[in-house]
Amino acid sequence: MQKYTKSRFIENGYLSATKKQENTFIETHFHDFYELEFIVSGNGTYTVDGTEYEIEPGNLFFLTPLDFHYVDIKDAELYNVMFSGDICNQTFLQSLTKNSPVFLKVSGETKLCFEVLLNELCNNINDKDFSEMLLNAIIAKLKKETSDDEPIRELSAINKAELYVLNNFRNELKLEDVANEVALAPTYFSRLFKAEKGINFKVYLNNMRFEYAKKLLEHTDMTVLQICTECGFNDYPNFIRRFKQYTGYYPVQYRELFG
Repeated sequence: MQKYTKSRFIENGYLSATKKQENTFIETHFHDFYELEFIVSGNGTYTVDGTEYEIEPGNLFFLTPLDFHYVDIKDAELYNVMFSGDICNQTFLQSLTKNSPVFLKVSGETKLCFEVLLNELCNNINDKDFSEMLLNAIIAKLKKETSDDEPIRELSAINKAELYVLNNFRNELKLEDVANEVALAPTYFSRLFKAEKGINFKVYLNNMRFEYAKKLLEHTDMTVLQICTECGFNDYPNFIRRFKQYTGYYPVQYRELFG
């Protein structure tokens, strides 16, 4: 299974938007950016984290860096948007990420609204400020369509920290880095994080990494050492030991049972 990276698929490093014709099968893959696809015409299937979705005109998908997926589409015209999470409204992004993957069926004026916004985004992709404004309008519209009854609240420092961890857990990441990102003293951030999440920051970070490792063991042929590195661990023996504590299995055993 392939990993798609921003450096390869997003030329400017933060946002790509295209309208294209597709008649293809794309094997299971994952990436380190967010992705949104809107189906204008055609049919086929999307399979995300083992769940299959039949696609038809008016379907919209929103995927996060943790969503493993493959695509089998026929004679489709679609808009594809790939973007870095740090250019979006964090309140809306956090809400969508919490409910990922997002699959939406729209029609009528709502469908037209998405098409107009996406077409404008494709036509203005080289205008950084305007394209980011359009992307945020699309994300806001998607948020509204998926949770009309959910009040919009300002993100707490811990919500912002969760998003930052999601976008950076593959790298070396320290509590101090995240505390600095949300403008809190490390000691206070540590206490606040545990109070809100019920576990300390290090456990939260490692749990996310181990869940990601489980997906890689299930869906890829990467070696255990490669998975260790991909998940942000730099101590291989410790990764093996901690994975066993977390799942009850050594990585090789887990792959044999669930891969």
